[in-house]
Amino acid sequence: MRKITASNTRPKLLTGLCIASFIAGTLWIVMLLALIISSLTDNLKPGLFPLLSIEYFNAGYLFMITLILLAGLGLKGVAMMWNMKKTGFYLYAASKTLIYFLPVLIIGSSHLTYPALIITSIMITIYGIIFTDPRRNSKEAGN
Repeated sequence: MRKITASNTRPKLLTGLCIASFIAGTLWIVMLLALIISSLTDNLKPGLFPLLSIEYFNAGYLFMITLILLAGLGLKGVAMMWNMKKTGFYLYAASKTLIYFLPVLIIGSSHLTYPALIITSIMITIYGIIFTDPRRNSKEAGN
């Protein structure tokens, strides 16, 4: 009898989503770190970073470090989902929800943007559909 492993049970859609999520999350972390480093070296150029990230910078280092840590948790969730662990979905969903609403709580309601809400909701929903599919919820799939 052939042993089922995560690599041969992962849907192609999940593979693509995980790769896209990992790239986007890594780029987000790199951008925030570059912003912090640029400010610490007094080399902060206004045109180099998007206006949104400048507003994040103005909210303070603690806020930006919190966003970086949440993004890191999201990447951990993506890695867990890559290995077909349902817990990764919950970690990803929680971190992305906090990343969306934290700026609203700290900076203000002007950061309640509908495109970001739609993209965040779509990604969480697609991952949710994959991980709540009854055909995939078996012990063999590594849940």
